[in-house]
Amino acid sequence: MMFYLLRFLPFPFMSMDSLFLFKLVVTFLVGSLWLTGTTILAERFGSKIGGVIAGMPSTIVIALFFIGWTQTPVAASQATVVVPLIMGIDGIFILTYASLVRRSFPLALISSLFVWLCFSFALVLIHFNNFGLSLIGFLGLLLFSYVVMEYVLRVKSLAGRNTPLSFSNVLLRGLVSGLIITLAVAFAKLGGPLLGGVFASFPAVFLSTMILTYFAQGRVFSVSVMKTLMLSGTINTTVYASAVRFLYPLLGLIGGTISSFLLSLVSMYVVFLLVKKIA
Repeated sequence: MMFYLLRFLPFPFMSMDSLFLFKLVVTFLVGSLWLTGTTILAERFGSKIGGVIAGMPSTIVIALFFIGWTQTPVAASQATVVVPLIMGIDGIFILTYASLVRRSFPLALISSLFVWLCFSFALVLIHFNNFGLSLIGFLGLLLFSYVVMEYVLRVKSLAGRNTPLSFSNVLLRGLVSGLIITLAVAFAKLGGPLLGGVFASFPAVFLSTMILTYFAQGRVFSVSVMKTLMLSGTINTTVYASAVRFLYPLLGLIGGTISSFLLSLVSMYVVFLLVKKIA
């Protein structure tokens, strides 16, 4: 409701550029609060439940909302074309981390980001624009990543650990998540819907969860959470983005956001039932 009211507030003293900067500030604040709260809740439960909670659509909700707000709902709808395939690439991002973190955490983190950037921006360079292929690619990459995590790396689920939170820990979560979401909106404005869709799908939750769980609870627990998050985060986000693609043009920004998020909650419950059985 706050965003809906802000959209219609008069800003006679602000230019279009100033108004856009104002919206970026709001994006940063909301994104920081959302993702910080999500990761804190995730750490209070085991790797299964925690991974499902952390996998709630978050970055994508805020990024697409503000793309729709700063541009049009149709522009936000168009930005979703690449989201499912990027979610599949996020699975490879997590797999790279899980494969290398036993050797070195910095190596695992840098390698994961490098792989994500290479694959994602390759899609921008070829001007990828096929939603059907995007969905097929997502399913193939997710299946491959999960099978390797489960049967090759043999990552197991672990119980929750109640780790005290420090101010610096919470601040780091907020800075990382807020910065990534703000960049998604900024690049969408500067680079168009395709680049906006790429940055809307940036693994901000995955990245922050990797860093925070590794230093707070160790390598084994971190990888365990990431295995569940691989399923919940990518599937729920893909469901949300798919709903936005069709509902934003039909229902507008507010109605499309609410309806898409409700559909993603149904997806989240289904994923939770799935995770309980196989993860």
